[in-house]
Amino acid sequence: MRDSEHRLMIARQLWGWKPHRTQRKWLLSEAQTKVASCGRRWGKTEAAAIDTATMAITQPGCIQMIVSPTYDQSRLLFNHVERLLLDSPHTRKWVSTVKTPYPRLTIWNSVVMARTADEDGRNLRGHSADRVIVDEAAYIRDSVIHEVISPMLADRNGQLVMISTPFGKNHFYRAFMKGVESRERRVKSGGREGSDETPSPLAGEGRGEGGNPKSRCASFTFPSWTNPHISSEYIESQRGELSTRQFAVEYEAKFLDDQSSVFPWEEIEAAASGEQISNQKSQITNAVVAGIDWARYSDYTAIVALEVGENSCSVVGIDRFNGMGWSQQIERSVEFLKKHRVTAVLTDRTSIGDPLLDQLRSHLWESSVDIAVEGYMFAKQSKRELVEGLSI
Repeated sequence: MRDSEHRLMIARQLWGWKPHRTQRKWLLSEAQTKVASCGRRWGKTEAAAIDTATMAITQPGCIQMIVSPTYDQSRLLFNHVERLLLDSPHTRKWVSTVKTPYPRLTIWNSVVMARTADEDGRNLRGHSADRVIVDEAAYIRDSVIHEVISPMLADRNGQLVMISTPFGKNHFYRAFMKGVESRERRVKSGGREGSDETPSPLAGEGRGEGGNPKSRCASFTFPSWTNPHISSEYIESQRGELSTRQFAVEYEAKFLDDQSSVFPWEEIEAAASGEQISNQKSQITNAVVAGIDWARYSDYTAIVALEVGENSCSVVGIDRFNGMGWSQQIERSVEFLKKHRVTAVLTDRTSIGDPLLDQLRSHLWESSVDIAVEGYMFAKQSKRELVEGLSI
């Protein structure tokens, strides 16, 4: 029995977990570099957590590092791994967890850590690992993957696992294409491609290198609908809500050319690599406006403050949070607006956002804070108008 098969058996015995068809294909691959382009709600966090937990069990002394663009994203996967190991009476008493300064879990001398990639991966330097799991890899800088993460695996001949929704044709796309090209070379040379029931990754069914588990690089495409637990009605409703391009990227897990995008990839990278956000009020000389998008549990409320200059805008403050009651969110939002001297704010008034708009206005009035507040209704047409206006 291969190690990957053994780990799936352990997952079934310890947690009663049974992967759906494409999760199984992903987890059975033992390629040294694994790349999965995933649609939303395919189940990547669940699959990655199972993979991480079972490796920690079957390979005592191994070191695994979870890396994401943000600390919240890394912690999400880490917490899932921790819950799995604490839920089973067979592993619970062997688990030790430290949450500061970074989450770190040990079980039978195996270590699982969670870190953020930051701008330059500086907090990852100096570490080595048997495996690095990069969640939302497409949103991490090219230099962090090649100059920081890859060297971490060198002395242990470790495995690199990258899972993400596509985001332009960057390093994640190039890594994906290496797996595709590897498979094509093997097929041309008469190598075994796998069983007849297993479609190609280019067909969108997550075939990858499943027939050759020890290959150097394996690529997979997992559209959202390959998760049988998602209703087709939900997916079709999303198709109606999103633009054709958004749906292709977010749910079909497709890499799209710059020619079909609103913003070329180079411009997105240039915008994302600007100077660090300044929260010093003394540096703000122009009018500041803000936008608020409300959420509570499964998503985050996000607030962004922009200083509006004569020819450009710059971000001067960002806040995001979840798990708070609505009154707490209103109070925190007001403090943010006051701190950054915001003169006007635009808030999401879709669904629950409408009464929150009124609460925000009332709280500002009671606090004697003079900030103009308007609501914005999100719909398919209004989203399109926003993006088109920004592109202009």
